[in-house]
Order: sequence, then C-alpha cells, then structure tokens
Amino acid sequence: MKRRSIISLCICAIAAGGLLTGCGEEDTQSGILKVGASPVPHADILKAAQPVLAKEGVKLEIIEFTDYVQPNMALADKELDANFFQHKPYLDNFAKERKLQLESLVAVHIEPMGVYSKKVKDIKSVADAAKVAIPNDPTNGGRALKILADAGFFTLKDGVGVNGTPADIINNPKQIQIVEMEAAVLPRALDDVDFAVINSN
Repeated sequence: MKRRSIISLCICAIAAGGLLTGCGEEDTQSGILKVGASPVPHADILKAAQPVLAKEGVKLEIIEFTDYVQPNMALADKELDANFFQHKPYLDNFAKERKLQLESLVAVHIEPMGVYSKKVKDIKSVADAAKVAIPNDPTNGGRALKILADAGFFTLKDGVGVNGTPADIINNPKQIQIVEMEAAVLPRALDDVDFAVINSN
C-alpha cells in the first residue's frame, strides 16, 4: 500500500473523512494522527486544525522538519501517518528518484514563488554580485531560476524551462551569485543574502 502525503489545507476533512482508517497504522486506529510538516506555514496550519480534530476524537501530533527530505523518508518508514509540506511535482520526483511508494492524497492549495528581501527595495536596483538564495531541490530550484531569468538577471540555456540548474546559466552580466539552500530554511536566510526566491506560503 502506498504511503500518503497530504498536500492540502483540508487536513481536518481528510482525517475525519477516512485517512484515519485508511492508513492501517496502530496510531491512527487509536485516534492519534502523526503528521510531519515544515514549520511555516504548514505546521501553523496544522496547529489551527488540532482543536477541530480533538472534537472528533483525534489527537493530531505535529512533527516539524526543517528540510524537505526527512518528512518523506519518515513517511516511507512508517514513522508518520502523513506529511504536509510539498507540492506534487516535488513529491513525484522525490518518490521516483528514491523508488519510494508515496502518493498524494489530495491537492488543494497552490504554492506560488516570490522574491523576498530585507535589503533590496526595488528589484531593478539589485547590486552587482548580489547573493540570491534559491531552493536546492530540483523542482523548486528550477522554478526559482526561471523566475530570475524572466526578471532579466541572467539567461538560461534554451529548453531547460523549470528544470534548470545553476550550471544552465549562460549569460550573467550582473554576476549574480546563486546560493542553494534547503527550501524550508530560506525565510531565515534573508539576513545573510540580498534576496531569496521562496515558495510564497
């Protein structure tokens, strides 16, 4: 049976509507639902769901992760009943690369990306050799590079689309420095870089 990854704002309805009996785990059968999540916003969303689930007799246990690898590994190892932190392209790529039986239970919200900074007020005023943080996973990193390319910072090799890597940058007149980081820690890195491309949760 495939393990299930929640990519939804509707965990309350999911849990009440069948996830608890569908997982087949001892914890869920006893009324405990263990869900892994990135701290912001997913863990915060789950915390809001805790009292709602408690009224249904479900104890929601939230396990926070600061990277995008361990929540899926913990799910595959049956240490979690579900997780809540990723979009479907990332999940599909992760499962394929590691040959894991993971699947999305439901997808509801879209996680767009945006450019954030504590130092730069106008994207047109970015200094030469600026440090830009992007996610270090293939699906989000490629999306971030395309955003930067579309904004005119550099050019990517023809045809790479959202699958580009820093090695695909072929014209970088401002000598923008790409810093790859775990997606979950990008908001905390804003003090250390000029700006960052972050899933806009």
